[in-house]
Amino acid sequence: MQNQNELKELVNSVTGASDAPEKEDELVELLDTAGKPAPPAPPAQDAHKQKMAQIREALAMANHDDTSGEPSVRPSQHEALPPLKRKTASAGAAAPKASAQKAPAPQEKSAPQGKSAPKAKPMPALKRNPAAERPGKQVPAKHAPKPEKKKHALKNPFAKLSGGAKLPTSVYVGSISGAVVLAAIIGYFIVAATYQGKFLPNTMVDNIDLSGMNAQEAACTLLNQKAVPDLRLTTPKGDTAVFSAADFNAKYHVPDGAFEDAAQENPFAWIVKLFKPSEYTVNYYMTYTEWRLRELIDDYDWGNAESENAVVVMNDAGQFVVQPETLGDQFDTQTLLNYIKEQVAEGKTTINMEDSGCYESYRAEVKAVDLEKELDLYNNYAKCTITYTFGDYKDYVVNSDMIVDWIMLDDNGAVQKNDEGQIIFDYNAISQFVAEMAADTDTWGKPHEFQSTVDGLITVPWTGHPYSTYGWQINQESTAYQLIDLLRAGKTVSVEPEYAHRGYCRGKNNDDIGNTYIDVDISEQHAWVYIDGECVFECDFVSGTETNPGRRTPRGVCQIMYKARNVTLGTYAVQGYEAPVSFWMPFNDWGCGFHDLSRGAYGGQIYMYNGSHGCLNLSWGNAQTMYDTVEQGMPCMVHD
Repeated sequence: MQNQNELKELVNSVTGASDAPEKEDELVELLDTAGKPAPPAPPAQDAHKQKMAQIREALAMANHDDTSGEPSVRPSQHEALPPLKRKTASAGAAAPKASAQKAPAPQEKSAPQGKSAPKAKPMPALKRNPAAERPGKQVPAKHAPKPEKKKHALKNPFAKLSGGAKLPTSVYVGSISGAVVLAAIIGYFIVAATYQGKFLPNTMVDNIDLSGMNAQEAACTLLNQKAVPDLRLTTPKGDTAVFSAADFNAKYHVPDGAFEDAAQENPFAWIVKLFKPSEYTVNYYMTYTEWRLRELIDDYDWGNAESENAVVVMNDAGQFVVQPETLGDQFDTQTLLNYIKEQVAEGKTTINMEDSGCYESYRAEVKAVDLEKELDLYNNYAKCTITYTFGDYKDYVVNSDMIVDWIMLDDNGAVQKNDEGQIIFDYNAISQFVAEMAADTDTWGKPHEFQSTVDGLITVPWTGHPYSTYGWQINQESTAYQLIDLLRAGKTVSVEPEYAHRGYCRGKNNDDIGNTYIDVDISEQHAWVYIDGECVFECDFVSGTETNPGRRTPRGVCQIMYKARNVTLGTYAVQGYEAPVSFWMPFNDWGCGFHDLSRGAYGGQIYMYNGSHGCLNLSWGNAQTMYDTVEQGMPCMVHD
């Protein structure tokens, strides 16, 4: 029987093991729990034999109970065995160790001489004492615990002991529990030892379970499951160039110390990690062959468009707007490569090329923001007018429609500029405008009407320069450039044109003689000075010799060119004479003018044969009065 064999093994361990005293103590403790009072302690050797006899008796009773078919152990009561005591030091040498083989069945031995062997007596049944099962706690009899409901319990391999006695439930359950706890503790330390240098359970890195792996295995596992992405470069136009990672040897690597936090976890915390996972991330780094990537970028067709400056254009509504600058396709490859290296180091493989600054040296020089003031200027043209004034005659107005029409545009409608960044206006159109204005307002080179003293309203012909020197003449080229400068200024102004020759006044009907002039009548040999329509001075004179064409005074539309004092006229080398004068007032560019010259008489017919070389000779007194009366630029009409 199982229980009997187990008990025999326990007996053998008590009688034959080298550590018999310790096992005896265990058996004594078991027998003590059975409740049988211990007899007085005999001498050491006899006591040992007596204990062995009691054990055999208990085995016989156990065999009897097993053959009867009745249960040998009841859960509520048992019979007590006499307690065993550990041998003392005086009991003699310890018993030899028991053989490992199963001990033979015990045989009866004769009692020592002089004494008869005690007869075996049945052990009285003991009532269950709750206080004995629960040391330290007394339970009154009247408050005995109610019988517990039947539960499925583990089968107790030590249920049957000698004489059909039962060990208490707490004994074998405690034994099993202690063994389980010990095994669990041993297993705990064994498992902890297996995690030395390895990741604990539920160690997740980038959502990958690395439990039980060392750092090298973990790195290989992560790299095998992490694909290297392609490099994607996005242009400012929104196009994307994709370069395969394999084409420039791009690879991921796990940096040194990446698993430092996970590796430093206490291996004895493995049981906690069964219920509380640890999550980590790894900052991978990428390596690649830069010269291979450069070749890929250089060989890629990025386009060949150049950056274009921002320009002011005229829209369909006739309004000026800014057309923004454009960014071309050229860029600096090294700048881009440097930026790619920085981004890849941060784990980025989708890169905006414009953020790298590789286009900076290829950007347009003129940006939209640079044209804000210029746009305001252009928009002012819609309100700008330039007025050319011609005295009391008329005004010529350059309005905004004309200005806008004169601005030069290219085929795309952008305002054209010269090398200095100035607006280009249609010079031909402006020149035509100035020419039309000159044709209407110029009096230079044209015959003039005026009110003569003797003959009334007459017309003095234009005899040509240098004989005729009076009138208004616009310098058309200078006026055209003047107008362009005014257009670029974008201001509303009133101005005069640039003149090649200026008259003295500008009246209605383009009359430039007016009421202030000098009437020189050659046939009368007399001159009248009118200021504001009133004759303020008159005198006789002697003109050039009429019968000598070389010395004849030329007729024409003239003016007082300037005035001078104490001048020597002529030279012996050219004219063959020199004549110092006190007052000199030339009226044409041929060298004719008023001056003093002492003569016996003035006026009459002296000029016909004894006239001057072409000038008008006055007495010293009249010359002085004439000098004080006339002004530079005053019209001088020389006629017959």
